[in-house]
Amino acid sequence: MTRSIIYSLLISGTILASQNTFAQADSKMINDTMEGSVSTIDGYVPDMSITEDGKTAYFSKGTYEKPLYGVFSKKELVYHVYRAENVNGEWTNITKLDVCPKHYSAKHPTVTADGSRLFFASNMKGTFGKYDIYVADIAADGTPGVSKNLGPKVNTKEDELYPSIYNETLLFFASEGRDGYGGLDLYASQVVKNTLTTSVNLGGHINSNSDEYAIQLSPEKKMGFVVSNRGFNNTISQYTVAYGRSEKQDQYNDVAKNDEKLQTAMNEAAYEYVNTSFQDEE
Repeated sequence: MTRSIIYSLLISGTILASQNTFAQADSKMINDTMEGSVSTIDGYVPDMSITEDGKTAYFSKGTYEKPLYGVFSKKELVYHVYRAENVNGEWTNITKLDVCPKHYSAKHPTVTADGSRLFFASNMKGTFGKYDIYVADIAADGTPGVSKNLGPKVNTKEDELYPSIYNETLLFFASEGRDGYGGLDLYASQVVKNTLTTSVNLGGHINSNSDEYAIQLSPEKKMGFVVSNRGFNNTISQYTVAYGRSEKQDQYNDVAKNDEKLQTAMNEAAYEYVNTSFQDEE
């Protein structure tokens, strides 16, 4: 693709092991998120999400903090979303974004190419289950707006994680709350302005009985790349899936070969967000 892809799965070389902690200097924080990695705490950790102009990046880091209740309770791992600016080739001006209330986590941020919307996973109060996918509009000065839950067409009583955007409107994410192939499965939903479609499982050509974390489509190579722990002893690796050309539609030309699930996700009609989640601006 011609721009920096959210959650780039074209990982050069071996995926490196690293702890997802916050006890580093600012420059070290950025360097640690340049590529997807493996954490003993989280498993797969996606890389930075960068706007099309290459000037702004988003990433998440975890730090151990005292919980809201229980003075003598052990510290808990809480994740925060950060914004960084590219100034003369250096990532700097790192700012923590308040996209969820204190003591709750927000992670796996993915930004649209124009930088106007930020999708992320959070366990803040009001979720349908554990972690849900949320979206927030980003103002011109980089300030995030109100975080809005994407509702039951995306979220379930279990975890929804690793959101990523393809062609600006196709939202990929991993979910373990639906009857799928096992573990985390990859799903897709079209998000256009304030509407989205019911999520569709990407099918057995992409998902397995293990965990699938993220997917990237590569039109130039006519293939896709999936990060999964289907390896020996559940090791996390990148897998390649073949893609073919579709003659049925113009906007999205890359669909999974021998599988109609992704095609269905791309063509399904859009529906309004539920009133309790994503609402039209007044």
